[in-house]
Amino acid sequence: MKLRRKRGRHRRRKDRTLPLGSAVIVASAVAGVYLTASPEGASAVPTTLYVATNGSDGNTGTLKSPYRSLEKAFSVAKAGTTIEVRGGTYYPSRTLRSSTSGTPRERVQLRSYRAEKVRLDGSRLGQGSSLVSLAADYWTVSGIELRNAPGGGLVCTSCARNVFQNLSTHGNGDTGLTLRGDDTNDNLIRNLDSYANHDDATGGQRADGIAITHGSGTGNVVTGSRLFHNSDDGLDLWMWASPVTIEHSWAFGNGRNRWHIPYFKGDGSGFQLGAERRDAPSPAHVVRSSAAWANTKSGFDAGGNTGALRLQRTTSFDNWGKGYAVAGSRAQLTRNLALSNGRGSADTGLLAVSRENNWAPGGRTTPPLVTTDPTTALGPRRPNGSLPLTGFLVVMDRTEIGSPMN
Repeated sequence: MKLRRKRGRHRRRKDRTLPLGSAVIVASAVAGVYLTASPEGASAVPTTLYVATNGSDGNTGTLKSPYRSLEKAFSVAKAGTTIEVRGGTYYPSRTLRSSTSGTPRERVQLRSYRAEKVRLDGSRLGQGSSLVSLAADYWTVSGIELRNAPGGGLVCTSCARNVFQNLSTHGNGDTGLTLRGDDTNDNLIRNLDSYANHDDATGGQRADGIAITHGSGTGNVVTGSRLFHNSDDGLDLWMWASPVTIEHSWAFGNGRNRWHIPYFKGDGSGFQLGAERRDAPSPAHVVRSSAAWANTKSGFDAGGNTGALRLQRTTSFDNWGKGYAVAGSRAQLTRNLALSNGRGSADTGLLAVSRENNWAPGGRTTPPLVTTDPTTALGPRRPNGSLPLTGFLVVMDRTEIGSPMN
């Protein structure tokens, strides 16, 4: 049974809506174009702070006089601030926290300088501490590796309209990247590699690749992510009250006890899509163009969620449990592909609706695949951060069934 994680009290804020003009600004920020405005309406350049391993916190934070620590940069950041981090490994002495929000026109940005390799290492943090903890809106965090923190890589609580992209979070003692709390809306997780996270002290049952849990908020999207070799699940939506969209993402090899943890309790689903909360409607999460393979439980698991889950063109291959475990939910499964799963292709129960999947009588026939060797799926990402090109699980005859993979 899934452990119910206790969380502290989250701050509440009034519901916010995103006007059309703001949506355009957020889209520009995601694309790498950042706009600011002065009170008079003229364009202005946001403040840029620099951090380098050879800097000093007594410096001015310029490129020629950088800070030494991210703690210093976080302490002075405000709306419109860009924190540029030079290459190297940083060992924060405490969790990097911020409740300072950006605005639609002046986002707060934390990113590597000119694609230099930046590693945040949490091995010197106290027990239960995460590397980065945000309770803020309109941040963009990109191009950084977060590793070895005892309490997880990045945690965002009651936060909205943030972008987390081109990140790697691994080897942490809890989940790689977590969204939680109410009023957590419109966050984008894109091109994330989250792997080998494991919580030894609690038997491996907490550390997922991504956890969007114990909260609510609409418009949250996970795309282009690889979630693998974690002690618990690839992606976990436990006790999340609102629909989440997952697309073009892969979850594999989760739930194995690679660390020889005593009394191991990791679940090991690729995509865990429940369970529902008693105080909220059952969320109709959407998963499309994604794949789960070699997980120790199911590829796609409703987890007790009775809502109208939508699984469209996904592939479940070689999982130890079922390909699709959605009995009890009102799931809609369309053009999905299940192959070589240990406990069968699908358990859809009486409520789910299946169309043109390969396991039902009268459904689509199982097409040949280019290859079932996953080696190329484990390769480096493309220069723009997207998933690697692969022939793994690709349907040979271009039949529109299963994950397109590319």
